[in-house]
Amino acid sequence: MVDAMGLALGRLDATAAGALATALAERGLTTAKRHDLLRRLFGETRLVAVNCRAGTMLGLAESDLPVPVGAVWPFAEADHLVQAIAASAEPQACFRARLALKAPGATLHVRFSSWREEDAPPGALTFGLVDVSDQVLAEKDAVHLRARMAHADRLSTLGIMSATIAHEVRQPLSAMMTSAQAALRWLRQPQVDLRQVEDCLDTIVLGAGKAEETVARLRAMAANKREERTRCAVRPLIEETVDFLQQEFASRQATLSLDLPVDLGSVWADGVQLRQVLINLMMNAAQAMAEARCWSRALKVRGRRDGGMIVVEVEDSGPGISASDQEHLFEGFHSTRATGLGLGLRISRQIVEDHGGTLEHVSKASAGSIFRFALPQVE
Repeated sequence: MVDAMGLALGRLDATAAGALATALAERGLTTAKRHDLLRRLFGETRLVAVNCRAGTMLGLAESDLPVPVGAVWPFAEADHLVQAIAASAEPQACFRARLALKAPGATLHVRFSSWREEDAPPGALTFGLVDVSDQVLAEKDAVHLRARMAHADRLSTLGIMSATIAHEVRQPLSAMMTSAQAALRWLRQPQVDLRQVEDCLDTIVLGAGKAEETVARLRAMAANKREERTRCAVRPLIEETVDFLQQEFASRQATLSLDLPVDLGSVWADGVQLRQVLINLMMNAAQAMAEARCWSRALKVRGRRDGGMIVVEVEDSGPGISASDQEHLFEGFHSTRATGLGLGLRISRQIVEDHGGTLEHVSKASAGSIFRFALPQVE
């Protein structure tokens, strides 16, 4: 009946190995002593019987028996053999483990169960085997697949980080280039206005600092370092960013006006990241108006307090954003401009949300767009 059901059963004789198993349980054994005891235990334990199914799995015929247990049990699994022998000292005990046994030309992965039958002497172990080789192979394939997916994810992250660096560093570099070209034009005038040249050079120095800060910020993000958050006064931060972008606005014939109360307040934030948000929103607006060749290119930045939040709005008089594009504004790699990477708004929203705030697009009745972000105010 057992053979008809396809059950794999066998018997081990470890009668002479009981004392060795007891000795192995002692504390303080040296590695050499332990290995010597294990080799002797393998020599004293024998495989004495297998049914048809077990014989087929292990590549053994009845005429081959008995054989030393090492013929099918690898020394690397010696601890499991010791535990099985120790468990056989108790009539009702059962030992279970997953093993990698020896088979002709292959490794046989099995679920091994052993016990001592009621009328059997100590050291006589009956065992059953369940072949799980297919399951182990599937698990290895799954691990390999997860490794490949993790590698693909790392490559994707690397690509996004590269695109992010290109996007974020491009803004200050563009402002520096515009200022450098303006400085050259002033120097080539018959009457050199050193004040204008000095202003251009100040903008270049400021831009280099912003680019360096941005790269340092991205490196810290890649290294999973915590950001440096301090108390930031919002109005000075906006005014500093506007000064930095003046050449960019001028090159696109955009005019900018500020509507900021003196006591706009402060937020607890990473100033470098908030500057990224402001640069992204203002440059997006200026570029949209220039690319659409708008006659009126008015950019307005407003700020106010509202119920414990500091609200900042960036409004432009550009062509606006279509309803279909509004649905995807904050998705990665979606841009309404042909030359855009589609990362700025996604990055900006993530920064604002990480600071406990919100960033949204507000529809206008007339042409143009409004982007509004709100951050918790610090008293």
